Amino acid sequence: MEEWLSLDRVCQMTGMGTTFIYGEIKAGRFPRSIRIGRRALCIQSGLQDRVRQQIAQNRPLQVDG
Repeated sequence: MEEWLSLDRVCQMTGMGTTFIYGEIKAGRFPRSIRIGRRALCIQSGLQDRVRQQIAQNRPLQVDG
């Protein structure tokens, strides 16, 4: 079962503000939130995938040996 995160929780987890997050969603670089009633919720696994992508892009490649 997926966990749903409020936009406030996403902001706390990422350190990003709501305006920035909405800009990233609009640009297609952040998982879209889903409206349930008056709330915008994100699926935790989508957020985790986004974080993993950012880590991979920002870490230099490590070469063994």
